[in-house]
Amino acid sequence: MPDRPQPLLQLGEQYTELLAALDRSAALRRALALLAGGSEVAWVAGSDPMEELSIEQLIGHRTGVLRALQVPPGGGLTGKVHQSGRAEWVDDYLASPEITHVFDRHMSTEGIRRLLAVPLIRNGESLGVLAVGSRRYGAFGDREVEHACEVAAQAALAMSIAERARLTREIAVHEERRRLAADLHDSVGALLFAIGSGVADLADAASADPELRARLDRLQHQAADATTALRESLRTLRYSPATLALGVALRADCAAFADRTGIPAELVILDEDPPELPASRSDVLLAAVREALLNVEKHAHASAVTVSVRRSGPLLNVAVHDDGIGLDPDHRPGLGLTNVAEALGRLGGSVRVVSDPDGGAVWRAQLPC
Repeated sequence: MPDRPQPLLQLGEQYTELLAALDRSAALRRALALLAGGSEVAWVAGSDPMEELSIEQLIGHRTGVLRALQVPPGGGLTGKVHQSGRAEWVDDYLASPEITHVFDRHMSTEGIRRLLAVPLIRNGESLGVLAVGSRRYGAFGDREVEHACEVAAQAALAMSIAERARLTREIAVHEERRRLAADLHDSVGALLFAIGSGVADLADAASADPELRARLDRLQHQAADATTALRESLRTLRYSPATLALGVALRADCAAFADRTGIPAELVILDEDPPELPASRSDVLLAAVREALLNVEKHAHASAVTVSVRRSGPLLNVAVHDDGIGLDPDHRPGLGLTNVAEALGRLGGSVRVVSDPDGGAVWRAQLPC
């Protein structure tokens, strides 16, 4: 096979780079590769809508202690940098008085001696933290800090581009689904209507033959059932990506809870059409529901859980109802519930937990649509 022309090779390389830029995970792995040397470990801790961090990309590690690690607000150097919004470093991690030491065991297990962390910020929005740790004693110099800041700026840009690409894909899929729904309505919907009408006319004409009339009645009911099923499918096809994402994510969270605990969890959407929220609000709400399910798992001793979603005017109401032991009379909100309340409050929402007179407890959140 002849060698490929040089322009085609260059085009292929550019295409590969473009695909990597549109893939969040691939872009972050490339950024980490620019930071980590042979004996270094690097990670990206991404933030969720409730401003909590967890390590989502990691290279150079020798154990599993850092994988998917949750970072509390201000915890360690990573949490501190996320709060401060500026690059910081420690040249002796275990002895530094400048940070909390909640992760000393993790750092010691990985053999990390010093750590440099840089915030990932794009258009004033904090996206997470990029960090690189060295297993060698020494001190970070200006060139290393500058290089890390440059890589962090590129990574934040890549994350922003990847998010825009994701939204563009969602819009394109949504438009295609709408077109398909319209085509099915005009073709299959009209055909089912004609079949149902024709069968009804035949049934009226066959009143003298009870057996034939019964068969035609069954066909008429089947046509009506098919029409109902088509109507439900068309409604689903018309849902926007945000609408679909909320329902799908809540259902997945219920399934994950049931798999994890063995306690059945059911999602009930009390509206004909699922509510639609912007992605930023939907993400906060999903994080809040997960915190509520976690509390049920830890404290409720429940045998069943129901998650319900209902729109009431301009407000979206989400409730997590369990049939467990209810609230302790001296119940005080923990850190998780407090963070949920603050995150929802920033969006004009609220949350409260009350005992159900019939047993169990109800976690209820409200959020403006």
